[in-house]
Amino acid sequence: MKEGAWFSGAALTGLAVAAAVPAHAGEPALIVTARRVAEAEDRVPISIVRLDAGDLADRDADDLQDIARAVPNLTVPTVGIFGAQQPAIRGVYSNIGASTIGLYVDDVPVQIRSLEVAGNPDLRTFDLDRVEVLRGPQGTLFGANSMGGTIRYVTRQPELEGMNAAISGELAAVRGGGLTREIQGALGTAIVPDRLGARISGYYRRDAGLIDHVDPATGAPGADDIDHVTTAALRGAATAAVGEKLELTPALFYQRTERADLPFYESDLGPFRQSASLRQPGRDRFLLPSLTMRFDLGSATLTSATAWLERDNWQIVDYSGFFGEIVLGGAVPGIRTPGSSFSRTTVHQRSFTQEIRIASHDGDAPFRWLIGGFYGLSRIVMEQHVVEPGIETLAREQLGLGIADIFGLPLLPGGISYHSRQTIRERTLAAFGQLDWAFAPRWEVTAGLRVSYAPLSFRLMSEGPFAGGSNAIGPRHQKDVPVTPYASLSWRPGEGRLVYLSAGKGFRGGGTNGAVPADQCNADLSALGRSRAPDSYGSDSLWSYEAGVKAGGRRVTMSLAAFRIDWQQIQQSITLPNCGFSYIDNLGAARNQGVELAVQARPVPPLTIALSLGFVDARFRRAIGPDGSGAIVAAGDRVPYVPRWSGTLAARYAFALPGRLEGFVRSEWQHAGRYRRAPSVHSIVYDPRVYAGAGNDAVQIRLGVGRDGWRLSAFADNLLDSRAILFRNAELVPVTGAPLRERAQRPRTIGLSAGLTL
Repeated sequence: MKEGAWFSGAALTGLAVAAAVPAHAGEPALIVTARRVAEAEDRVPISIVRLDAGDLADRDADDLQDIARAVPNLTVPTVGIFGAQQPAIRGVYSNIGASTIGLYVDDVPVQIRSLEVAGNPDLRTFDLDRVEVLRGPQGTLFGANSMGGTIRYVTRQPELEGMNAAISGELAAVRGGGLTREIQGALGTAIVPDRLGARISGYYRRDAGLIDHVDPATGAPGADDIDHVTTAALRGAATAAVGEKLELTPALFYQRTERADLPFYESDLGPFRQSASLRQPGRDRFLLPSLTMRFDLGSATLTSATAWLERDNWQIVDYSGFFGEIVLGGAVPGIRTPGSSFSRTTVHQRSFTQEIRIASHDGDAPFRWLIGGFYGLSRIVMEQHVVEPGIETLAREQLGLGIADIFGLPLLPGGISYHSRQTIRERTLAAFGQLDWAFAPRWEVTAGLRVSYAPLSFRLMSEGPFAGGSNAIGPRHQKDVPVTPYASLSWRPGEGRLVYLSAGKGFRGGGTNGAVPADQCNADLSALGRSRAPDSYGSDSLWSYEAGVKAGGRRVTMSLAAFRIDWQQIQQSITLPNCGFSYIDNLGAARNQGVELAVQARPVPPLTIALSLGFVDARFRRAIGPDGSGAIVAAGDRVPYVPRWSGTLAARYAFALPGRLEGFVRSEWQHAGRYRRAPSVHSIVYDPRVYAGAGNDAVQIRLGVGRDGWRLSAFADNLLDSRAILFRNAELVPVTGAPLRERAQRPRTIGLSAGLTL
């Protein structure tokens, strides 16, 4: 089949299926705000996955990883020794630079640049109305960092009438691990009916640890379940109706997550055992106050969203094997630095965002429009200390030389071998608009455009023997003026049916690199045809083309989307394997092609069957390397961390019990296919131990009973106890065959949950 022919074939197949689904009337519409206004999902020409509070509860989906397992073509891989995570949609993945996926809490963007240390915040899914996953570039309405798509956490809002409350709890046991416990509650009430309402909710969860520690010297068992994670969060909001036209909603979201240790084990010790010389704790604090204003202009609504984000991430990683691997080259297997040897990193993120938009009211008018402006100012400060006073003794024992003799520089005070501080300041000013025109009965065309101005500045200071001395870089400046258009044509052949074609551009700004010591990394750089690392890297962009069909009936609903993405000048990290540094460069082009299918059927009223399936083939289009050698990327290599197939199959059966009780049983199978952790077998950093990532499967089952607002459930996650390896990393052990850091699927978890809604 010629390239692209499958795209037309998938669209024609969808048209045939849509025609076979009988029209329906009177069914309640599912509301989304994917286009920044509330509208029925089946009228939006975008591939959307909508998970409401009930869907999240049925799946026991607590965080973004859980959401990703339920959404085909959405992945959240863990990369790097610090355990950072960055989401990817439709194969648009890069573990460095600006984010490719927008992450929103209501109208506020909260994503962060990937620093290989701290990824996006691990937001928990409590007291949400729904989660919306918008596939494909959303740059027109959501900005430059949504080139692959946008994930929106839509919170429950205060109500101006009545009162409602909810409380729930969970207790679960992990096979071979500890106990998970959770409690959350929410209260919403009208303080002054029709004028003032408030809502407050709280959340606490302790995720069970799984990793057991063994003594690195003797192998004797140590503490068990050392990697537990504790999360506490609070949300509060109030809504005030000021007069007949103005509504104000101040809100506050606070979350604090503490990790007792990294969830990685060592490959030579077997699953769930590690022998780090010290604990590796982490802490993440997230604070988001915001103010939303809505003003009724008669034929339109003006919305203003103002927010301030503070996020502080701190973590420790064991570096006791770093000197032996990097400096001694693994000549003495298993050697460790005596005493404490660790990396301590801190990341401080501060950002202010202001968006103002005006949208027309009448959803049935022939012309609907939205215009707006956005201003953002952010500052990220990352600081790293590598503290290892014992390497002076180790160097003299193994080499007969001191650190100053080897590197030409002594350790910094406090035994610090490396210290760096980098500051990134970004400013964004944007204007955007979108127009929907129903130019004929059942036909509609949509056109949108966003123009942005995005300057960036970068400073770096590094010092110490591992930095090659004292270095000061910057301020370096870069700016982009991206223009991101969007257009779609849609046809509604009947009630609940939609056929559409769309094209849109996604964009991500460039940045600057830190210091890479040319002398220390000369061999690695020479292998790439370079004498020095580049000072900066450019922006990358893509065009996405999509054809989709949505159709709904009383017993069957279906959506099908086929897409092709052409991605240019992709930002990727290049690791220099022998000197321990890396830099960012633009690594050519990729083409991502695929489909998404979602079908929900009710063959009989008590039974619901749902199938979701995603396929994406994401490949680099040409060789990258010295003289086109493919030493970095070869033509046809797959984009890393992108499985070709992913999907879910779920069935839910509801039944009645004596005493007016209502019961249900629900089971779901989740699948993600094989992937690659590096793009090319030809790369100078190719490592066969970590190159291939295995596919994974999980089966969930939940049995529940309830009545009059209360529910009691028993559940089993990963029922078949699958143990696929999700993470495998050799960054601290690049060439010597020393133990890898790994992470497997969480073993079978069995638990109980209970909830009460008033």
